[in-house]
Amino acid sequence: MSSPAPTPALLDRTPGERDATRPQETAERQADPGRNHHCGSRRGGTGSPVPTPALLSRARLIVLAAVLGIAATTTPTTALAQPIGQCTPPSETPVTTASWAQQRMAADRAWPLTRGDVIVGVVDTGVSASAPALSGAVLPGTDLQGGPGNGDCFGRGTFLASLIAARPSSDPHVPFAGVAPDAKIFPVRVSDDPPKIQDHAGLANSIAKGIRAAVDGGARVVAVGLVATLDMPDLRAAIAYASARDVLVVAPAAVPKKGQLAFPARIPGVLAVAPVGPEGPVQSPTYGADPAIAAPAQQLVGVAPQGAGHRLSSGNELAVAYVAGAAALVRAYHPALPAPEVAARLLNAADHPSTPLPNKIIGYGVVDPFAAVTTIPNTDPPATPVPEDLAVPKPAVADPAPTTRALWLAGGITAAALLLAGPVIAAAARRRREN
Repeated sequence: MSSPAPTPALLDRTPGERDATRPQETAERQADPGRNHHCGSRRGGTGSPVPTPALLSRARLIVLAAVLGIAATTTPTTALAQPIGQCTPPSETPVTTASWAQQRMAADRAWPLTRGDVIVGVVDTGVSASAPALSGAVLPGTDLQGGPGNGDCFGRGTFLASLIAARPSSDPHVPFAGVAPDAKIFPVRVSDDPPKIQDHAGLANSIAKGIRAAVDGGARVVAVGLVATLDMPDLRAAIAYASARDVLVVAPAAVPKKGQLAFPARIPGVLAVAPVGPEGPVQSPTYGADPAIAAPAQQLVGVAPQGAGHRLSSGNELAVAYVAGAAALVRAYHPALPAPEVAARLLNAADHPSTPLPNKIIGYGVVDPFAAVTTIPNTDPPATPVPEDLAVPKPAVADPAPTTRALWLAGGITAAALLLAGPVIAAAARRRREN
């Protein structure tokens, strides 16, 4: 997008915090620091913000908009929080400019060949089937606490799903669409409020259950938006379960704090994804696993659980959506290709950095959906060159003719020289005698 980057304080929040609300609603939320961002009910409604008397003046709104570089009529504005006990509010303002990430991915170049008609599991906060951009894309899924997973209070699962499979808008002025717009989403709700998770052993086991549920739901690709910092046997068993059923698992390589480990990204067979922003790799990334590939994760345009508009969000875990979407395109176009070869194709077709591979910051480079679909790998073994015989054979019998000819030539030259020099020598001798 052409607008300047939002301030760090706004980017620290996860998806579901920045949406296309009206400027007055934004001001009310900023003016009320007592409002908390959390979901009070698992399937609560959106509701309307509670009005507060502390409204920013019009002049302060103009200054704030100038500082943030966000135009409310064309790009999402900020929804810092919503009233306690309510879920992420709807986004009503559509974005009419393709985001930098959508332009960088350019997945639409592959759509004449494939639009990713496979099932992609999203293991996170659930996915709202009510989001207009995901109409017809969301399967019932499952909630680990019971019931379906096709609702989303927190909003991040829906945002991830929109990056993967949002259908193109019927409005030609709205360019937003997911990487694989024919993909189906199998949502798995693990948590309604990921930032408040403290039990990482329990989280690892829940992610394991979520991966198994997505695999059993028919997913050929599983995007995990959550990160556990502990290695648990159940999680490794779930990855083995997915691998045995030819399912590719994609997970974030980044962790919240330095020194933490990232699971399931550290488990062999999982494609670990690094985040990048509009200017390249994120500054001072904190990794809990060696990244294999990278994808956009900053200043992304996506959708909220409700509303026909869009929202702007950033988060290291969002990068998994673009890789999962690219994997869906590959799996749909090359249905016989096993999961390890799908991963290898994504790595080989990535936009490689000019450093030894894998790079410690972005692995094999930024994912390239079109190249992943269309690149024809060279599978022929290297040809062994035929050895050259440079020896020159000697003749069996020596030929005397060249030597004889050389002697005759030398003798002839000598005789000619004597004949020509004879008169000169004789004249010189007579002069000496006369003198």
